[in-house]
Amino acid sequence: MTSFRMVNVTIFLLLLFCLMSGVHPQELAKVPEIKGYELHCIEASGVTESSAKKLRNGDDIANPDQSIKCYVQCFFSKLRLMNEKGVVQKDKVISFMTLLMPEDQAKKLADKCDLRRTNPCDTAYAMYDCYRQNKAKLVL
Repeated sequence: MTSFRMVNVTIFLLLLFCLMSGVHPQELAKVPEIKGYELHCIEASGVTESSAKKLRNGDDIANPDQSIKCYVQCFFSKLRLMNEKGVVQKDKVISFMTLLMPEDQAKKLADKCDLRRTNPCDTAYAMYDCYRQNKAKLVL
């Protein structure tokens, strides 16, 4: 595995671990690659820093605007969970999740959160929100 891929795997695992185990997201933001992705995606999406912070903290965002959704899509693309056309790479999501939970649970959650919307930003946000809403069910 190339070092670039290994960094992406590590970042994704850190994000999932944070989501599933209740580790405070502020700690995760200290990882240099995450901070770089965050700054890039804030600039690319036009999301406000306060909205990015809410997402990082796992807070509920009522009526997310397109910049919020595109921020999530940017992150997922950086982590290679979505391809350049905005299609979720379900096999990659499952393979990462099986490192943290039994394969049958990973597949069930990936199936449940395999949501398609009209554009990549809406798809990414729907997927993110599904995982966020199901975090209690993720913990073994």
